[in-house]
Amino acid sequence: MPSRVAWRVAAAGVIGAAIRWGVATPLDDTWALLIVNVVGCGIVGWATARRERIWTRRLTQSSIPSSGRVDDGPSPWLTVGFCGALTSMSALALQLARHLDDGRIATAGAWLGLTIAACTAAFVGCRIAVVARWRRS
Repeated sequence: MPSRVAWRVAAAGVIGAAIRWGVATPLDDTWALLIVNVVGCGIVGWATARRERIWTRRLTQSSIPSSGRVDDGPSPWLTVGFCGALTSMSALALQLARHLDDGRIATAGAWLGLTIAACTAAFVGCRIAVVARWRRS
């Protein structure tokens, strides 16, 4: 990975972590985690669909294949750096473990189901929005 990309990923990670802390401070940890995970999944959905649009445009405008460079994928500073620091699967696992340790199996299942459904909806919804806008233009 080129050093300029690594620095962008690191800087975006600092910003993502700061926003996560800012969201978690006034809210209950459970709700804050759900919010940042859903927002992060939406951003990744948007970024990946947007990048596919760029690839498609390049392929239709030129017969030269993609170079395969790191920056040819979804913006690593946004997806890996920012969203990687903003979201947290490990915090979700800890949250679920606390519920299970306290004997709240239904609560753990409900949070897991809600998180999966909301994050999937955000990811797919943002991708659909990009594709719909792309097809209109």
